[in-house]
Amino acid sequence: MPTIILRSLAGRIGTVLVALACLYPVMVIWLADGYGNGLKALVVAAVVVLAVWLLWWRPQAVVAEDEIEVRNAFRSHRIPWESLRGTRTRWGLVLELGSDAPASNVTVSACQRGGVLTAVRHERRAVRVDEAYVTATVTDPSEDAVSAECPTYRTHMDAADAAHLIELYRAARTEYLALTRRLRRRAQRLGKLPAEPTAPVDSGGQNNPSSAALARVPTGRWDRAPMAATAAIVFLLAVVLLAL
Repeated sequence: MPTIILRSLAGRIGTVLVALACLYPVMVIWLADGYGNGLKALVVAAVVVLAVWLLWWRPQAVVAEDEIEVRNAFRSHRIPWESLRGTRTRWGLVLELGSDAPASNVTVSACQRGGVLTAVRHERRAVRVDEAYVTATVTDPSEDAVSAECPTYRTHMDAADAAHLIELYRAARTEYLALTRRLRRRAQRLGKLPAEPTAPVDSGGQNNPSSAALARVPTGRWDRAPMAATAAIVFLLAVVLLAL
């Protein structure tokens, strides 16, 4: 199945505009008041651009066959499809992971809530989106076909569109995996593929979960790059303001 990367187009355009807007006063101050004040203005502008980059440019969500990867300003999350229970779009896109604790939910900063024009557009097309996806078909269950590189698409969506895409992707993924399993079992019966080893059975008569299945849990981590950039810019700001 394809990989879909969701990013904010308005946020990226806004980041470039803010960077250009900060460059002009820095050049004016540097030429008019000397390098001392110009350096101070440059560091302050760097702080502003860094904040805008963290909030508008860096966030993205990657919807893949195995998991959803969410990258926010300072943290990244890897969410297996088995852990996803639903989506919420009241104030923005939130992925619900089935726990009552609010901390277990993951906010997708790359997909924000749309405005009035977006709501009108959703209302006009509501009748046409019920059957918006096409079930994936697999005709070759061989290992080469399974390991073939899937296409990658990059787009931008608001919270409602992204939630709708995730629900459709999950439905198509379920049918795709079911069809792939049926074709693989048929190929094994015909001798085109080797039979898969059966999982060990415990004393209770149930299969023991594999280590890969146990590892399929949501994970989150702090990203080093934005934290290091923030620490470096704040340090330079403190040094310049104290030294000049």
